[in-house]
Amino acid sequence: MICHTCRFSGAIEFQRQQVLHIKCEIKTQMLSENTGNVCYLVFKLSEKCRGLHGPVIVRDLFHWRSKETGVVYFRYPNPWNVRDTDWVPRQRKDGWMEVIVWKFNSNYERENDHLSVNLKLITYEGTMSGLIVQGIKFRPI
Repeated sequence: MICHTCRFSGAIEFQRQQVLHIKCEIKTQMLSENTGNVCYLVFKLSEKCRGLHGPVIVRDLFHWRSKETGVVYFRYPNPWNVRDTDWVPRQRKDGWMEVIVWKFNSNYERENDHLSVNLKLITYEGTMSGLIVQGIKFRPI
């Protein structure tokens, strides 16, 4: 899938998964050169969602050897537990929520005319049951 904004024909609701993979390609012409960018996951939590209270680990699978991980939240955590508020959800004007799942530079390992994204989100506390994903969105910082 080649995308700048990726949306599904309908939102996808997760059941009992503990892992969410985000894999796509972005046309580099859609990104400003030498600029920091972010990838947002656009989502809602269903009324039957009972989990996702704790942090979710994000791994860039293209750099899995670095063991570098990010931490995101799908529910706003207790302020005592948050050091960097970039990784907490924010309400959008359209009623959906968004949370940053990846930050990168537009020059990040390009291949021909596209940049490949391969992220793995893992919850270690329960499942992602009740997570409704509309898509992903890329914006400059």
